[in-house]
Amino acid sequence: MKLRDSLILIVLSLGFSWLILQTTPAVQGTTTLKQSTVVDITKPQDTIHSVKGKKALFIGDSHTAFDFGWQHQVATKTGMSYLNTAVGGKQTTWMLETAKQNINSGFDYCFIYGGANDMAGNRAPIKAVRNIQRIVDLCKIHNVKAVVVTGFDPLTCVKVGSRKAYREYPQRYARFQQLLIDSIHGAEVIKTHCISRTDCGDFLCHMTASGHKKMAAKIISDLHFQKI
Repeated sequence: MKLRDSLILIVLSLGFSWLILQTTPAVQGTTTLKQSTVVDITKPQDTIHSVKGKKALFIGDSHTAFDFGWQHQVATKTGMSYLNTAVGGKQTTWMLETAKQNINSGFDYCFIYGGANDMAGNRAPIKAVRNIQRIVDLCKIHNVKAVVVTGFDPLTCVKVGSRKAYREYPQRYARFQQLLIDSIHGAEVIKTHCISRTDCGDFLCHMTASGHKKMAAKIISDLHFQKI
């Protein structure tokens, strides 16, 4: 009887070991699945992409009209050709008419940076925002990617001093920028508060070379453009 009991125990032990070996691949398979899941969560929007050979349109006022300014640097550093229609002193109503005349399917991108003159002229921020939205809508019709630039932080960069006519300008401009961020749809809105007061050439912060360089770098980075 003792010999038979021993044989039974040996057989049971071998059977139990076999079951453990059979379940081992399932554990390894689970580990492999978890590793695959980690790889799959990569964010595609963070991928740097080339825009070399693309064509860009720039619409704006004096902040975009500067020779070799941010607009020139964004285009040349990424290999795009461009048309700059910006004119100093112009408001968003003029920008909208310029957009109607120039936006077409031949462009890949349209960069829109305006509103400073509207705000300096006591225009209601929402009216200027609606003009910007109409420009964005035109871009959508022609399959052009719209990029709206807010500009520098007026609360830190604009220094009106004793100029009473500009007393409300920084706050009004800041409200306009926030409306752009909150309400513009169909476009990439880039908050370019990377400019400091030392990058301003006058009390209204028309940027110096350092300001244009910072703004160009911010836009290229936020859009994940590849430099050439």
